[in-house]
Parts: sequence; C-alpha cells; structure tokens
Amino acid sequence: MKDVRDLQQLVERRLKELGGPRGPMSSRHAASRSEGKVSYETLRLLRIGQHSGSISREVAEGLALCLDLPLETVLGAAGQRIPLGPFVLPPRAETLTKSERAAVLSVVDAILDAADQIREDDEEEESPLRAVAKGGRRPGGTTSGRRLASATARRVRKGKDPLR
Repeated sequence: MKDVRDLQQLVERRLKELGGPRGPMSSRHAASRSEGKVSYETLRLLRIGQHSGSISREVAEGLALCLDLPLETVLGAAGQRIPLGPFVLPPRAETLTKSERAAVLSVVDAILDAADQIREDDEEEESPLRAVAKGGRRPGGTTSGRRLASATARRVRKGKDPLR
C-alpha cells in the first residue's frame, strides 16, 4: 500500500476503503472482524492517534484480519520487525558443542536485545502521546543497533561477556 507512513494512517485509510457509500467502516464492525484479537477501543485510539503504537503480535494479526491486509503491511506500518520465516543454520552447525550453541544463542539474543533497546531509546525521546508508530522504523533494526550487537558478539566470543 503506497503512502502509508504510520499505523494510524493505515487504519484510517483501510476503514474508508472497506466502508460503503455511507462512510468508513465503523471501529466496532472492524473489531468484530478481528476474531477477538483487537478491541473496539484499540481501533478507536488508533484512528484518533492516541494509541502508543506499540502493538503485540496478536493485535497485529487482528488488525491484518479486520483490515483485510497482509500481516507484513501492518507490522511495517507499526515500525516492527517483519518476520522472514524460520532461521535455519547450515548443516555443519550440527557439530557445535553445547557451549558453542549457547554462544550462538547468546549472540542472537544480544542482537535482538540491542535492536529492542534502540527502539525503546528512540520512543523515549518522543512525547507520551505521539502519532502512532511515527516515522515507521526500518525493519531489521538500525546501524547503531548492528554496531552494538557486533560489539557484544565480540565480547562473548572473547569470553568477556557471560553467556546468557
């Protein structure tokens, strides 16, 4: 969908598109299409821009259902990571020892934690009631997040950071 900058805009646009000659689809009707995953109140707050923009996976799935959109579109508008499917290691990784596997998981945790921390830091800089998912973040984190994760991974490999 073109020109959708945030979740509020996405919800408002789709409700207009799904509505009829009498106007946009109501928040109550849309909520009823979500299989119980999105409440009327959540939709109402999203529409008027007073929702934090932080949504769970279940709410994202409900929005995708009620707005008749792919889940990836909703996650992108909310500034969240878009799942790429299962992450499969190469077959040679089967030879890793238990401690080596723990190190790999620790590095993955560090990368994900760094990306989450950067998102939290970015959100704290904005006002408490901001436009929903203002400026939608690029899926996959930021450059500074990758740097922080790489530094943490180096510390883990050198044994300077305890395994998680």
